[in-house]
Amino acid sequence: MEPVRVAAVGLGRWANVLADAYTRSDNVKLVTCFSRNPAKRDAFSARYGCGQDESLEALLRRDDVEAVIVTVPNDQHAGVIEQAAAAGKHVYVEKPIAIDLADGLRIQRAIESAGVAFLCGHSARHLGGLRAIKGFIASGEIGDVSMIEATFGNERGLELKATDWRGDPSKAPGGPLTQLGVHQIDNLQYLLGPVKQVFCFGKPMYTSVPNETVLQTVMEFESGQMAYLGTNWACPGHFMLNVYATRSNLFYDLDFSWWSNSKTTYEHSTLMRTQFASFSDDPDNRVLRKSLVQFAPTDHLRDEMEDFANAVRTGEPVEIDAALAVRNLAVVIAALRSAHEGRMVTIAEVLQQA
Repeated sequence: MEPVRVAAVGLGRWANVLADAYTRSDNVKLVTCFSRNPAKRDAFSARYGCGQDESLEALLRRDDVEAVIVTVPNDQHAGVIEQAAAAGKHVYVEKPIAIDLADGLRIQRAIESAGVAFLCGHSARHLGGLRAIKGFIASGEIGDVSMIEATFGNERGLELKATDWRGDPSKAPGGPLTQLGVHQIDNLQYLLGPVKQVFCFGKPMYTSVPNETVLQTVMEFESGQMAYLGTNWACPGHFMLNVYATRSNLFYDLDFSWWSNSKTTYEHSTLMRTQFASFSDDPDNRVLRKSLVQFAPTDHLRDEMEDFANAVRTGEPVEIDAALAVRNLAVVIAALRSAHEGRMVTIAEVLQQA
């Protein structure tokens, strides 16, 4: 298909990571970029051979821009997206959709009112291992899932300074839960359906900023199944998701140091399966067999951009639309309310109040 002509809005580190991915695609063409920082505009324009604009308004007036790739700080998403949608531009935004539900719902209304394509970048569900796990659960081959445990973390909290927006609870509430854990929340709802209620405990650890750096969240799903999510900004990078079911267990481990190099991320992850090789009424004679599961190679960042480009060209639905992105955010908000108030919080409660 004809490439979708895009503009990058917000030119921090992740804008470059995404551009490395979508400029590998024949379905996306980078036209121009914008940041309030002229040095960032110059560097990005030179690196990717695209134009640059001195204001968001000028960029949105361009006829050769069909869609915007938004990677500004999370608390600025709503204003930028409302402007883009009003200008008739399709929108990709990096997760989370926003940091509070009022802004998330503003975005959803703006997108639906303008009738433009929208995708929220929860790229982790495009990982080959996640796709394989979804297949195992959907087919029933591993039996019924009793529990999933997921973790996601890195050393970010050990490096944060008081001036960093990620260390500010008003700009990145819950720290790693908002910035990293929301990926796993999307994965968990992809695998088990909607979360019903959560209980969370979190606190700052080994950091000079007031934001939480370690959080533990227990979830019950509407299906009755359970999951645990650990998010951490005080350890080396890790991404794991383990599924426990009545016939088999699955253990997915990804080397986080390769997360941003999405064309080779799959090469640095493994999916192991354990199941009974033989079953006896005597527990001491039950034998487990462990095997390595092969899964299809994916390029998780490029693949989500191609999902977006396809929606722009064909009008077909994306995997992660505004409504689903808002529900992922609602789980984060419920978890943080639980941590601050010391009680179980339902997703229905936070959605009704929003």
